[in-house]
Amino acid sequence: MTTLDRRTLLRNGALLAGATLLPGLAGGARPEPLRVWRYKGGAAHFLADAGQATTPYPVEWVDIGGGNLVLEALASGSLDYAFMSEIPPIFASIAKAPLALIASYSGDNNQSGIVVKRNAGIERIGDLKGKRISYVRATNTHYLVLNMLRSNGLALSDVQAIPLPAQDALGAFQNGHIDALVTGGISAIHAEVNLGGVLLKSAEGYYSGSFLIATTRAALANNARRAAIGDFLLREKATWAWIESHPQQWALRSERLTGIPRELYLRQFERRSQPARLRPVEDSAIEAQQRVADLFHESGLIRQKVDVRPLWDRQFTELLRT
Repeated sequence: MTTLDRRTLLRNGALLAGATLLPGLAGGARPEPLRVWRYKGGAAHFLADAGQATTPYPVEWVDIGGGNLVLEALASGSLDYAFMSEIPPIFASIAKAPLALIASYSGDNNQSGIVVKRNAGIERIGDLKGKRISYVRATNTHYLVLNMLRSNGLALSDVQAIPLPAQDALGAFQNGHIDALVTGGISAIHAEVNLGGVLLKSAEGYYSGSFLIATTRAALANNARRAAIGDFLLREKATWAWIESHPQQWALRSERLTGIPRELYLRQFERRSQPARLRPVEDSAIEAQQRVADLFHESGLIRQKVDVRPLWDRQFTELLRT
């Protein structure tokens, strides 16, 4: 893993638009805080472990629920940096919110998919016809269930679709109120190990698994804030790299954060389809998000066709390749 020292940060600040854009490093006035959305399990909780927590600018953590709340915070100018799925920016584009997608995260796809009750007689996607399926509306799980059903000759109208928040869905699955759960990550493993579930079909081939880093056009127009965003991108990139090389420490910290046993996190790590990695803007990520937007339009979830390309901004591409 590359260590981000003062020389590296100054060099990367110069790549953005000159070393003076990192006033905290260059000795200028103390900059305004970078407002970062923090969610449970995200890189923000592991920055200190990875040696990335001491920033040359203040960081203000924004602890709010996901989805629309994050979009509203970005649109109102009260948030500068957020990790999100491919779906929220599509809705932001329709609302003309001034978002900018500046990087993508590629991680595991093995644990995402449809979990069903063991020995329930559901052995293939076609067996889900008429069954009760839960997903989180307007998220990657919504796209995943649409695409999996369509690829197997079914539509959402062929099942009993029951949109629920993720935690509520786990409870409903445990109590037998739903037959199938579209989920991923540690939630999928928890459903398998503790709730009598089995992964019917993984997301591999149905969903890219990409997540995105979003900011706003206003933040990018501010030189000091833009430099702070670039610096934080590098810190997040280094933190994901630290997680890849320190699974035991990551699992222990995750257990303390969530109460879920570290053994399940280690199982998630061992089964992952690919290493976690923060990536610069790439055509493949844009194309994957466009497929999501197209399916949402074809399924009647959004009224207009969306071109996602204007959402993306490549100005940090060279920075993230260092």
